[in-house]
Amino acid sequence: PSPCEWCRCEPSNEVHCIVADCAVPECVNPVYEPEQCCPVCKNGPNCFAGTTIIPAGIEVKVDECNICHCHNGDWWKPAQCSKRECQGKPAA
Repeated sequence: PSPCEWCRCEPSNEVHCIVADCAVPECVNPVYEPEQCCPVCKNGPNCFAGTTIIPAGIEVKVDECNICHCHNGDWWKPAQCSKRECQGKPAA
């Protein structure tokens, strides 16, 4: 069987197998490790701010004017961003 299957032999010589049900990963870039069934988030929970991957729970300055953050690894939701003053000019 694969790492996702668990099988047992019954006294009747039948084999019964179940397949793992993996939780949804809390990141946009999960990876599969050898001999592990479910994907893991090596860099922790994260989400997309445009095309940039940012960690969950902290504010990240993605460019001169925008600060973004994602909540609790809700990777399926894009980051929430807000414009800040940039280069001494008020946000537009």
